[in-house]
Amino acid sequence: MDSNLPTPAPTSGRALLPAEYDDQLRARLAALDAASDGHAAEQRPENTVLAYRADWKTWTKFCAQLQIPPTAATRGTLRAFVDYLWNRERRAYATIDRKLAGVTVTLRQEYGVVVDPEATKAARELLKDYRRQAEENEEPARGRGKAPAMRVDALRQIVEKCSDDIFGVRDRAMLLLGFAIAARRAELAGLRLRNVVEDPDGNGLLVHVMVSKTDPRTVPVPYGQSPSTCPVRAWKAWVERAQLTDLDRHAFRAIHASGAVQPKGITPGRVGDIITAAGARARIPVLFTGHSVRSGMATEARRAKKDPKAIAQVTGHKPNSKVLHGYMQIVDRWDEKDNALIGIGL
Repeated sequence: MDSNLPTPAPTSGRALLPAEYDDQLRARLAALDAASDGHAAEQRPENTVLAYRADWKTWTKFCAQLQIPPTAATRGTLRAFVDYLWNRERRAYATIDRKLAGVTVTLRQEYGVVVDPEATKAARELLKDYRRQAEENEEPARGRGKAPAMRVDALRQIVEKCSDDIFGVRDRAMLLLGFAIAARRAELAGLRLRNVVEDPDGNGLLVHVMVSKTDPRTVPVPYGQSPSTCPVRAWKAWVERAQLTDLDRHAFRAIHASGAVQPKGITPGRVGDIITAAGARARIPVLFTGHSVRSGMATEARRAKKDPKAIAQVTGHKPNSKVLHGYMQIVDRWDEKDNALIGIGL
């Protein structure tokens, strides 16, 4: 038995109620809460941390206008916050929902204030009502919309335009591996060298996606049919060219203007910028974003009639997820595969 574990206190046969805790037990529980919050914060993707900071900035600005302290997260103030974001700032539904989460997390972790779950529930119900009313009134959808899917033909043109210098070798590997694992920006930025290993039988790579909005997943990435678009070959070329050896450092690194590979990784925002810039260099008439490789993989796999379970294994979704089906975009309205009216006998 681990000698570091505390010895349970004898009881009279019933569980203690919180009101009966002594000061020593309360202190131990508080220390455990603090340690767990710290550990959870360390696992949180960098883009989520940055988003929560922005959420808190919006919340404090709102509270200043109402002349209330930022710790006053009640049913009324949270509903007013939703109203402010929806009607005054015209924010998108998903943005407001995330800002509610960012505020409650920050209050708990930074100020020790636990927001009443009924208060956040009431605020989200109001938000749902606003969205329903907008749909009934046929208002235009808010937000940037879905990222355009980067199809294989566009991906091929993009990687062909990547230079042969260290920047191009990195970008080519990032694009092809990102497509192969249906990566989000934060997932590519969060990859460590130890997360990408060769399959013992030589079939390709095993990529362990540990930094993710959903559960971690392992994606088997086979060799590509074409050397120019093979994610395995592109990854190996990057590792060799950059001389990556430290398993605990980031898989994709910042590069100095001189061409020297830096020890620090790149941010999720930088990942998105690289993908957008690569598409622009290839003169693709679509503005690709950081999510385009993820959507592109799901779309191409659907068009190839892959089993939804196999696609979900790569993306990390449930096989019948509405979000997953949202990634599988209609890319050619006059193609027999994408037009439900063609070939049905009309």
